[in-house]
Amino acid sequence: MPSYAKGLVIGVWALFMVIFGLISFPNHYTFRTYALDLGYSLQLMEYHSRGYLIPRGLTMSNPFLDTEKWQVAPHASPSVLTALPFYWVGGAWGLLVHQWVLIGVMAWGFFAYAYHRTGLWQAGLLTMLHFLGMWGITSLFGFDWHEVVSGIAWFPWMLYAIEKRKLWLFILSWALFIGGKENFTLWGIWIALWLGLFMYRKAEERRWLALAGAVAALWFVLAYFLYKGGEKSVSRLSLYAYLGAKDPLSIFRGEAPMPDFSFTAVAKTIFLRPQLIWTLLFESPSADPHTIGIKSELHWTVLWSGGWSFIFQPIALILLLPVYLYKMLSADYQLWGTLLHYNMEFAAVLPIAVLWAAERWRGQLSFWIALGGGALGAHAINLSLLDGRYSKWYDPERHRWYSQKHYCSPYSYKKIHEGLRLIPREAPVSALSQLAPHIPPRTGYYHYPAIQDAQYIALLRGSTNPWPLSPQELAQHIQNLESSPEWEKVWDKDSLIIFRRKSSPEKAARQPD
Repeated sequence: MPSYAKGLVIGVWALFMVIFGLISFPNHYTFRTYALDLGYSLQLMEYHSRGYLIPRGLTMSNPFLDTEKWQVAPHASPSVLTALPFYWVGGAWGLLVHQWVLIGVMAWGFFAYAYHRTGLWQAGLLTMLHFLGMWGITSLFGFDWHEVVSGIAWFPWMLYAIEKRKLWLFILSWALFIGGKENFTLWGIWIALWLGLFMYRKAEERRWLALAGAVAALWFVLAYFLYKGGEKSVSRLSLYAYLGAKDPLSIFRGEAPMPDFSFTAVAKTIFLRPQLIWTLLFESPSADPHTIGIKSELHWTVLWSGGWSFIFQPIALILLLPVYLYKMLSADYQLWGTLLHYNMEFAAVLPIAVLWAAERWRGQLSFWIALGGGALGAHAINLSLLDGRYSKWYDPERHRWYSQKHYCSPYSYKKIHEGLRLIPREAPVSALSQLAPHIPPRTGYYHYPAIQDAQYIALLRGSTNPWPLSPQELAQHIQNLESSPEWEKVWDKDSLIIFRRKSSPEKAARQPD
């Protein structure tokens, strides 16, 4: 590759890394990161730092802990151990840098794979450019830090390793990939099966993929038992429990109670009721009008950012089928749309799908039109989504790096952190969702209004998003704490208000009336 080409590739990569940094890092500085997901991720990393390979209950994930004793079990994500050095150095900032670096590594993976496969640096550049324009990345950086990146970042490197016959890299990238999240193990089995059947047919390649699929299956079984949590934990499988009902849609109409999750019952519905599954892929089962348009928006977005290539390379659509089912069959409409981290799988597969489709026109102008069109379509639809979308809850100020409002905040980072230093490092603390990622995690780390044994409560006056409270409820809580004989106010400045417990936690470990 000529030196000017190297400069161009590095320059494009660096430009988008700057843009991604401008999306992610200002959000934390302006208090737009939250206890869910960055707050509980910090607690997860703290448990790992203290020697817990299987983390304890993530109390920061449940603001209703005082009244509803359930806890969310951690994801089966050993790949997040790669973030520990970043966490030790920079805490919350370190995790955000870790995510940013991994996306950069993933981008290079696309360039390396396409360059090796075609022998054309221009094809590598266009494939990488396609990835850098994917809306899944913008949405990821617009909302906190997610363990999913620790696994998905290695997807293109896994393909590269197969074609370069680099066994060590294949083992490393596959292990990190399936270790990113428990559903990646099931997806990994599916990927290994279909790649072995249709894409890689040499005996050595098929042996690698067969072994990889077997390892993924074994890890899924182990992860299910190791990470499923205790009696009071809530499994994410509950989002699919409705599929086990005799009439799944009756659950959303309030005509039947939600059944307990059953693998057998859900699988039976998926395989024996194809018309229902087809409907759920495109339509909302909920009567809530706010859910209209979310699923169709996702399909439209996929189509214009490279989904058209499925016509020429249906194997790519087959690879994504479990992702569609995982997203569209969930009872949580946040998974259906184009926000948060739930679309990184599309960001991983679509640039590859377009590359595979373009290869049928190798040596023709259509080859470059396909690659260029894929990249252009991804960037165009991404810009369109930045202007507005049906997915809930879209906050333009979190994503529009080119807008002045993105860099503005009603809170002073320096002044807020000055007050937060009053809280001792190991003292149990309950914090509002916006403040939690700014407070070092500890064993007693709670999402307000959960209090438990907290010795300190940290709140933000005038917060417009104090979930699960409304702004009016937050004001009432502050007023109740100010008049409570069990709490004393030790800081009230620059919108930050901190309360310290007077009495013992046994007498007051509850939400104020």
